[in-house]
Amino acid sequence: MNIKFLSSQYFQNPYPVLCEFLKSSPIFWDENMNAWIVSPFDEVEAGLHNEKLNAGERMSKAAAHFTDEDREKYAVILEVLSNWLVFQDPPQHTRLRKLVNKAFTPRTIAALEPKIELIVSQLLDAALAKDEFDLVTDLSFQLPAIVICELLGIPLDRAWDVKRWSDGAAGFSAAAKVSHEEAQFANDTAIEASEYLLTLFSKLRKEPQDNLLSKLVIHGEDEDGLTDSELVGLTVNLFFAGFETTEGLIGNAVLALAANPDQLESVRSDNSLIDNVIEETLRFDSSILKQSRVASEDIKIAGQRIKKGDYIHFMIGAANRDSAKFNHPNTFDIFRTDQAHVSFGHGIHFCIGAPLARLEARIAIRQLLERLPVLEVATITPTFPELFAVRKPLELRVKSGRAS
Repeated sequence: MNIKFLSSQYFQNPYPVLCEFLKSSPIFWDENMNAWIVSPFDEVEAGLHNEKLNAGERMSKAAAHFTDEDREKYAVILEVLSNWLVFQDPPQHTRLRKLVNKAFTPRTIAALEPKIELIVSQLLDAALAKDEFDLVTDLSFQLPAIVICELLGIPLDRAWDVKRWSDGAAGFSAAAKVSHEEAQFANDTAIEASEYLLTLFSKLRKEPQDNLLSKLVIHGEDEDGLTDSELVGLTVNLFFAGFETTEGLIGNAVLALAANPDQLESVRSDNSLIDNVIEETLRFDSSILKQSRVASEDIKIAGQRIKKGDYIHFMIGAANRDSAKFNHPNTFDIFRTDQAHVSFGHGIHFCIGAPLARLEARIAIRQLLERLPVLEVATITPTFPELFAVRKPLELRVKSGRAS
């Protein structure tokens, strides 16, 4: 099968294609992608957990069409991405994850709740002062930006820079096939990020602070600590992780609730259902549509022989709509009992920021509904980025009710 993944129609609504995969081609080789496409829930879940499938070789596969000259030209972004947790395999992944886990403890995340409540309240104060506001710019982007900057110890006046650095990395790491324009932008922003962060690391070594970056820098002095290159890559990884999941989760949840007014009213009557909204949004319209691996040896997936070195895309968006796993999978239903999903990954690469993303989304959705008696989305057809792995509305106009 040869599907045009790069069509604008697919990016704006991938689900008709993904559901067709489940029906007719649960696993197939795609010539355009030069990769296997795997869709069924059980196979995706098992594949993401399979130790015979590597995460570390993915970037070399995504940039396989680049010449040696290109690789030299884009060396900085390639170096940054090579140190992301999601592109690491054991034992390196184990070492890096262990260090980051120390900062993302349940106690650390829980302690952020009062701060997040205040941030959301202040953002909504500003947004609701307008007749109409953009949920993305005014809330779903700013909230995770402020929180990740506070958590890492980045000055808030650099939040838009952090966003640009994250977007550059996203354009490279989440594209189906990286274009030279995307690679150049990613490399330019990676240079900016590296220069800024290396200066910041130097300051933190002299004057440690009570934040995540300072802890990582201090650990860098230990025998098993981080090099400057690892610190830069891991920090940009945390920028990306801090933005993409939460930003998309809030936007996609609001879209789903606006399209299902009966369920919206149920949530207004019982805000304990917000947790259900979050889990169902993650299943129904995930911010992350796929994860990829490379076979480290010949294996079989669903009876199909996969050769060593083959690239495999595990389609999270398809798996979450598998009728073999979910009843009425294409229906948004906050009351469903089969809420399992693979939107945060599985196995050793399970999203380290999942508890934080859930907390931010829970507070944002609750306060938004408390302060907006009527949820009226003015954006008829939201636009989504043309990225293979990431799905989030780029703009979502919401009426505040002030003009009525």
